[in-house]
Amino acid sequence: MLKPYKFAIFDMDGTIINSMPAWKTLWSEYLISKGVVPPENLVKLISNMTLGDSSQYFIDTYNIQSTKEEVKAEFYNIMEKKYYRGFPPKPGVIEYLENLHSQGIHTAVVTATAERLANACLKQNKLIDLFDFVISCEMVGKNKLHPDAYDLAAKYFQSKPAETAVFEDAPYAANTAIKAGYYTIGVFDEYYEDQVEYMKSLCREYIYSFKIDRK
Repeated sequence: MLKPYKFAIFDMDGTIINSMPAWKTLWSEYLISKGVVPPENLVKLISNMTLGDSSQYFIDTYNIQSTKEEVKAEFYNIMEKKYYRGFPPKPGVIEYLENLHSQGIHTAVVTATAERLANACLKQNKLIDLFDFVISCEMVGKNKLHPDAYDLAAKYFQSKPAETAVFEDAPYAANTAIKAGYYTIGVFDEYYEDQVEYMKSLCREYIYSFKIDRK
C-alpha cells in the first residue's frame, strides 16, 4: 500500500531501537553512585530531556558538585559502552525501512540521544545505511518539546511537514510533531504502554510493530 507521505523521520530510542530499559536505569545508577536515593518517578521527570538538560537538572536538583560538562561526560561513560555493544532493533524494522525505500520514500533519524552514541548504535545494528542522515537534538540545542530538530530534517529533505511522517513512541514528542504539521505515526513501546489510547487519539496512525503483515 502506498504511503500518504514522501519522507519519513524516525525517532531512535524506543521507536526503532529497544534501548529504553537501559535509559531507565542510567539516571538511577548515576544518583546512587553519588549517594543519592533516586525518586520513584525520576524517569518520568527527565524523559524528555537531552543529556545536557538532565545533567543540569541533576546539578540543580540534587546539588551535584560537578559542572554540566562533567556530569554529561559521566553519562557518556556509562552509556557509551552500552551503545557500542549495541541494543537490538525492534522486530521488523529493517524490512519496514526497505519497504519504504522501495516506494521511493527517503528516511532519516531524529533523536534526543547524542549524535556519537546514535551513530554507534545504528552502525552496530547495520541500520546506518538505511537512513539519509542522523540528527541529534543537541545539534539544534533544543529537545523534542520543540520542533526544531524535525524542521532541520525537513530542511535537509527539502520537504513540507504535511508530506513528512514522524515515527515516535513518546507522547510529548508526537504532540510536538503534530502541532508542527507533520504526519505523525505512534509506535508502541512498553515504556509508554499506559498511554497507548492517548497516542491512538493523538496520531494519524498507530502501530504496535514494524513487522509487515503478508496476509
